[in-house]
Amino acid sequence: MRNGLRKTGTVARVAVLESIRRKDPYVVLILGAAMVLGAGLFSHFGVEGLEKFVKDVGLTVTTVFSIVICVVAAARQLPAEIENRTLYPSLGKPISRTGFYLGKYVGVGLMSSAVVVAFFLLLRILLLVFGISVGGVFYQALYLRVLSMWFVAAGVLCLSLFVTHSANVTISLLACMGMQIVAHSILYVHDELTGVSLRLAEAVYWVAPHLELFDLSKKVIHGWPPVPWWALAGMTLYAVVYAGLFFTVGCARFRRMPL
Repeated sequence: MRNGLRKTGTVARVAVLESIRRKDPYVVLILGAAMVLGAGLFSHFGVEGLEKFVKDVGLTVTTVFSIVICVVAAARQLPAEIENRTLYPSLGKPISRTGFYLGKYVGVGLMSSAVVVAFFLLLRILLLVFGISVGGVFYQALYLRVLSMWFVAAGVLCLSLFVTHSANVTISLLACMGMQIVAHSILYVHDELTGVSLRLAEAVYWVAPHLELFDLSKKVIHGWPPVPWWALAGMTLYAVVYAGLFFTVGCARFRRMPL
């Protein structure tokens, strides 16, 4: 048991080091910092409401770039191993396919979480430099954004075993960026639907995962008080359930794949 966990940890560490070697996190962080710093420089002009603009830019950049880096990293893990045939020596150490899959998932989750923490830390420093205050909800937003990375990583890693790499990246990015639009569209037209269309729309709304629920950006921007603890607990359970479902499906598929 202990030996299996150690080998799974090794796979996770290699996944993190591989992402660092590709320098993707560095590029994203530098670009994000440049965009937030550019927005923050306008705070010296004293335009009313500019603090909200700086927060909005910073949180939007953090959300978009963290999702992109998580999707790209998760999508290439297993296809790259299979294509380059580096998977076979790893499985021959020995380590179970479940342990290998878990290691890849943990590696992507840790790397993506580190990127989010770095983004929020950088944003917090820049806000302090420009004299912009934040409340406790800022740190709750950090927690939910980290939680969402594990949610996204599980889904993308699972999908990588069913579609090609390019299709996975495209589908995953569209899903992550389009979830909120689809959800709002269904709510907007809900009262106009009847019969089968209504039941189908409701099924899509309740079954499809909602990544937008992890976004507290608007509350941070407008200075809302922290959300209740039970709401954070509910979102944690929501993420665990969906991530667990994606992980179970992906792991079952990986164990049955002919390699």
